[in-house]
Order: sequence, then C-alpha cells, then structure tokens
Amino acid sequence: MKELSQAAVIGGGMIGLSLCVLLTGNGIHTTLYARSRLKKKREQYEEIFRRLAEKKLLTEKERSNCESYLRIVDSYEELKDAEIVFESVTEDLEAKREVYDKLFQFCPKLKAAASTTSAFSSLELAECSKMKDKILVAHPFYPPHLIPCVEVVPNENTSKEALEAVTALLRYLKREVVMIRRDKPGFVANRIQYAMLREAVHIVEEGIAAPEDVDRVLRYSFMPRYTSIGIFEHFDHCGLDLTGSICDYLYPHLSDACSVQKLLKEKCHKGEYGVKCGRGIYNWDEERIKELEKRVEAPYLEHICWNLPKDPGRF
Repeated sequence: MKELSQAAVIGGGMIGLSLCVLLTGNGIHTTLYARSRLKKKREQYEEIFRRLAEKKLLTEKERSNCESYLRIVDSYEELKDAEIVFESVTEDLEAKREVYDKLFQFCPKLKAAASTTSAFSSLELAECSKMKDKILVAHPFYPPHLIPCVEVVPNENTSKEALEAVTALLRYLKREVVMIRRDKPGFVANRIQYAMLREAVHIVEEGIAAPEDVDRVLRYSFMPRYTSIGIFEHFDHCGLDLTGSICDYLYPHLSDACSVQKLLKEKCHKGEYGVKCGRGIYNWDEERIKELEKRVEAPYLEHICWNLPKDPGRF
C-alpha cells in the first residue's frame, strides 16, 4: 500500500500480535509498541508465521520477508512516522486515555487511531482524547489475521479523513468491513453471539439438553448454512409468514435473562474458566486443546489471500 508509509499497533496481546501478522503479511511496515517482554512478543509473532508456513500457506522466503516488516519497541518516540495506529491495550478507559495522550504527543503524522475494543463505545474513546477527530473503533475478531470481518464504528467527532484512512487500509488487507450505523453496546456480532449463548445456557439449565448435545445441534444443523448465507436471506427463503407464526409461538419460551446466568456464575465462582485453566463447561487436557485450536482455525484458512511482500522490509 504505497500511500501508507507505516502503521503501528499498541499492545502485544493476542489481538495485537495477530494484527501485526496481518499487516506485515501484506507488506505494511509495522511497529509494535509493548511495555515489556519484547523478545517474547517477537517469538510469539514468529510462531504464528511458523504455523502458517507449516500449513503451506506461505513459503519460508515469504515468511522471512513478512517478518522483516515488523519491529518491536518500548518507546513512543519510535512511533513518530506512524500514520495509522491500532490501539489494542487492556479494556480500561484510563489505559486507553494514556495511549491517546502519548500518540498526540509523539505521532505528528497520525491520520487515525483505531481501537480494537469490544467494550467501549467509539464516542467514549473520543471523549477521553485530545484528538477526537482521529478516534474510531475497528473491532476485529480473534484471530484477526484469519477472520476477515471488522466492525468499523465512527462517532460524531470522527473526521472523514480518519474514517477513509482506516477503511482503505482494511480493504487493502482484504477485510470484510462492516460499517456500524449506531454506536450501541456489542455492535452487531457480539449481540447476536451472546443472544445465542444466553439461550444455549437456558436450554442446559432447563434440562432440555446437555452442553455437548447443544453443541452438536449447532454444528450439524443450521450453523454450517450461515457460512454461505445470512440470517435474513435464510428467513426470506423460508417465508416471513411462517417465520412470524413461529416467532409468536416460540418467543415467550426463550430466555429473557438480563444478567449472567447461574451456570456461568457457578463455573466462575469455582475458578472453572475454560481452556485457560483446564476446566469450564468441558474438561480440557493438552491434546483436546490442540485439537480444538485446529478446528477453530480451519474454517478461516481459505481467507488467507494476502498481498505478500516480494522483498524484505526496510525501516
């Protein structure tokens, strides 16, 4: 992308590192800012590329070229040439405010600062910044180097230049940009996903089906359909007259929970948080975790169609 000289990512967590893979995989000179463990961040970043090369999605030479487009720093002064910054720090408003203050101070060429948040509204972020016109949300899904959808959420302060800079970059990266018209909690995807989770938990708590059977129903009934068509396409296909009748009958029986349900609350109280501690709804050993990770990646590998750099990067 010739018109963009350099991008930056603030925060070396899972989302931040994955974004670095996406950017450098498309030949964008990228600077990752992390406060500590810079060597460890580099190793984690290179491990993602190693797995992609292992799957024959790129050659060793291509991998080496991509990796040369990243540098990792612990000083904001090193971000002076950044034009677009992805802020991916912890979901804490004060931490984000600190980042925006530093960008305002050290990034004179900055066109836009896009937060990857799923917790804060675009307007909340702008209001805590000295550069309100450059702030917006670009919410990806983990891992963003594989999953193409990005929810873009401007606010009343976002300039046309900032919005166009971010959307142009995302489209160059072959992302599926979804413009959110109203800045509401959960945007789109999380509202739908958590509505489904609420009903799935309700089904288990009501004794209608076990967790593994709920998962089997999802995997082997309607979920595969939604990789090819959308929900409104599906119900137009079914007929809205039939759909409306089913809604009238079924909606009164669905969960209307407005807070975390008992099943999830009890699991958290016991410290059973899921994969990261070996037990959640299911029990997780190392072998089962590896098998799960393969299945998590599998549907998205076809979306790796990058503008791979032909030559090494030069900072």
